[in-house]
Amino acid sequence: MRWFLFIVILLIATLLEASNLLKLFAIGSWTIRPSILITLLVYYSFSSRPRDAIIYAFVIGFAADLMAPVMGPHMICFGLLGVLLNQSSQVILARRAMHKAMIVFAVYFIAETFSHWLGLFKDTPSQSNYYSILFFTAIYSAVISPVIWSILAALSGWLSLPQKRSDRIYD
Repeated sequence: MRWFLFIVILLIATLLEASNLLKLFAIGSWTIRPSILITLLVYYSFSSRPRDAIIYAFVIGFAADLMAPVMGPHMICFGLLGVLLNQSSQVILARRAMHKAMIVFAVYFIAETFSHWLGLFKDTPSQSNYYSILFFTAIYSAVISPVIWSILAALSGWLSLPQKRSDRIYD
């Protein structure tokens, strides 16, 4: 994996989520926007070696924490879920778009729920309709994730980023 390209992709995704550009795609009065970082987390967890997946997951979690009101919960949740996804990637096959969408939905829902609960320990105020927004954002992220996944796969194939799981050599 080329770390420079990963950092560039992560920086672009973080800037998209933090900026007003994704508000163009927002739905509803709650301005529900898709989460690109969750798709990055799932993609890199499935397509990299365990050592690299741990680093990717924690760095993506750190990027998510930069946009959150509290530092730390996303890094912990994304890191743990990235490790679990990487370890279960031989059991869970994400070849069809529907499977990718279901995985992204579950990962987003779990990660954001636990990071919200961890944020409550730091006395962050909770929204009254937080779980409704969380549910619809998870659906929106799941719907858009196969498109983002295919863009990442095309970039990685074009630049020969991650190796196929069968071609990997473990140290």
